[in-house]
Amino acid sequence: MLVIRGTKKLRDRVKGPPAVDGEESTTGLGDWFANALFWRPQVALLVNRRTLLPVFMELAPAAKLPDRAPAAIETVLRRHGVDETFLAAEREAMGEVRIAPTDDRRVVGVMNEFAFHGEWLWKEGQHDLEGLSLRLSSMIIGKLEEGSADRALSALLGGAEPMGKVIAFPSGRAAPALSVPAPAPGAVFQLKIALLDTKPPIWRRVLVAGDSTLDHLHEVIQAAFGWWSYHLHEFQVGPVRYGVPDPDEDWGEPPRDERRVRLDAIAGEGSSFRYTYDFGDSWEHKVTVEKALPANSVGTVPACIDGRRACPPEDFGGPWGYRESAGDPRRSDPPRARPPTRMDRPPVRPRGVRSERVRDQPLQRSAHRVRRRDVTGSQGASEPTGITAMPSGRT
Repeated sequence: MLVIRGTKKLRDRVKGPPAVDGEESTTGLGDWFANALFWRPQVALLVNRRTLLPVFMELAPAAKLPDRAPAAIETVLRRHGVDETFLAAEREAMGEVRIAPTDDRRVVGVMNEFAFHGEWLWKEGQHDLEGLSLRLSSMIIGKLEEGSADRALSALLGGAEPMGKVIAFPSGRAAPALSVPAPAPGAVFQLKIALLDTKPPIWRRVLVAGDSTLDHLHEVIQAAFGWWSYHLHEFQVGPVRYGVPDPDEDWGEPPRDERRVRLDAIAGEGSSFRYTYDFGDSWEHKVTVEKALPANSVGTVPACIDGRRACPPEDFGGPWGYRESAGDPRRSDPPRARPPTRMDRPPVRPRGVRSERVRDQPLQRSAHRVRRRDVTGSQGASEPTGITAMPSGRT
């Protein structure tokens, strides 16, 4: 049996028997996720849970997609050189197809990345869906130890464990109450924000008003690091997730609305929490509240007062892709040679910024309208400006 876990917009268009709760694929590669892409003509994108291998196929006729998906999967696997014996076993197991909702936000994030890059290639004239599937399978994917889906497929069929690291699925249990020391009214938080799984470390130290909402803190982090807010993000404090609820998300408990939660309500001096940006690349940041300062002891906030090293570029493949491009000595095997593609990026030079260049810099960047204010007075108007102290991926 093959379980296709589709997004709501795909499930609204296909017909097929639903999977029972807890039911999983009996195929060797496991479940496949699927989404409808409204290109011209419309396309369906399938992504394998275990290897993150992409398969593009025509969406029409959408109602018959469950009947056509096994053949499309088999064709792409054959193009990857998969053994015919394995293909025969998969073909037999995929004889019955059932439809279910998505249940893994990480795979959905990767699927969105493939859709983004695939649409760009489609507009550039790459209309061979099998060729598009093969091309994107070599794209570096964050948190995939082998680096790309084609390598993960090769490792899996060679007897290796599944490569993907799955973000823990939230349980239905109520989250315990968090014990947060109450800051003084009007306090300013000094935060150290460290980008995890990077070596040498990349971090920023910022000042932000304690009564800022988490959506404003998201803008501050984006500006301080040099991210461009192209992708989804989420805060996690203990077991509780905060973000922007998506009405189309139909699995699991939705995150709490970050626009209604203040920083000083979920964190205090000495506490820490996680901020994840781009569910495909999975850039995870640890945010630590180092100090809660009196408002009259600082000037304009938010401000970046210290930091180390340039931030990696967007869509760079996460920490794994960054380490590979930077020549991380922790890699025991050299990057596998492959023909260059238009998506290949130049090597990163991770020398980054020096602390003396970023001290006492107000957070300013043209891509964000970061709210600035003098904490001793009233909040000022939003203004689009540009951060010059912390270039993203350039030195």
